[in-house]
Amino acid sequence: MGIPADDKKQKSSDSPEQRLGDTPVPPWEMPAPEEKAQAKPVKRALKEALADVDSPEKADEVIEELEADTADQAAEDVEQTQRPTTTPASLARQVKKTAETAPDGEKTKKTLEATARALTTPDKRQREIVSEAAQEVFNPEQQGAPPTASDEPQREYLRAAVLRRLKSLDALDANLFLLVNHLPHTRFLNTLFYGITLAFNGAATWYAVTALATLYKRRRFSELLREVALPLTITTALVEYPIKWYFKRQRPFITIIQAIVIGKKPGTWSFPSGHSAGAFAGAWLLNHKFPRARGLRYFVASLVAFSRIYLGDHYPGDVASGSLLGMLFAMFFHRLFKRRGRK
Repeated sequence: MGIPADDKKQKSSDSPEQRLGDTPVPPWEMPAPEEKAQAKPVKRALKEALADVDSPEKADEVIEELEADTADQAAEDVEQTQRPTTTPASLARQVKKTAETAPDGEKTKKTLEATARALTTPDKRQREIVSEAAQEVFNPEQQGAPPTASDEPQREYLRAAVLRRLKSLDALDANLFLLVNHLPHTRFLNTLFYGITLAFNGAATWYAVTALATLYKRRRFSELLREVALPLTITTALVEYPIKWYFKRQRPFITIIQAIVIGKKPGTWSFPSGHSAGAFAGAWLLNHKFPRARGLRYFVASLVAFSRIYLGDHYPGDVASGSLLGMLFAMFFHRLFKRRGRK
């Protein structure tokens, strides 16, 4: 007995269901099954490329060439060089063609490079589709799926090759990143941490809390604006722009170790974490004005910072430095504007 046409139409118009291997995205950005099917050539090309990494020496060679090609590039830099595409299938064809035409000995490097470029396409939906395809090859356990036994040595070769090329502190930071980012990613935790990081983008939640406080205590409007909202704005702006652009640390998904661990992909630099700075700056400023629930605010700020590593957006060093800078800037500008207010 066939399915009525109206039922078919309703089923196809519903938001796709999140499945194993999906990264957390809003329902309207979630890839449909037919879109995911279009990205299968990416998975096949990556699996073939991964199979060629049959020794630590080969992994070292691939990493060295990739590092040379991606030096001093943020995701936005790569995105500006991308040609517009219309479907996930066209992106998949680009990756497949690159893999098929790569010179002998360069297939792995060229395929990974093409996939990394596909992951910076300006179209967020297409980027998510390719991201999931790559994640299912390089890091299946991130979503709770068992890794393919035949691919495990090759993946370990690549990770070890990256870590060997890092300075001691950077290697420690990368190892801590992998420990946190490779924790089991259930649907509940994905939704929780993605929701937290989204809610605190630009310290939005703390601004909302401050706005509610001004409604409750209208006589303190100018005080809260001067001693909470203004210091918070300056703190987040300083971290997001001059400081990040001075250090220019790449995100955990630009080089090969980042390609193995794929999360959400901001386009700016990584050090320090703007989310963490805003979260802890806002917590300190609000705690100074409203001491009640002091512990709760710091706990929430810690969840925001943790979410940045869990989702693959920052190294632990980015998060720690952002948290510390956020509180220091908050203290300085709070006291500065408080003195000016008294004068």
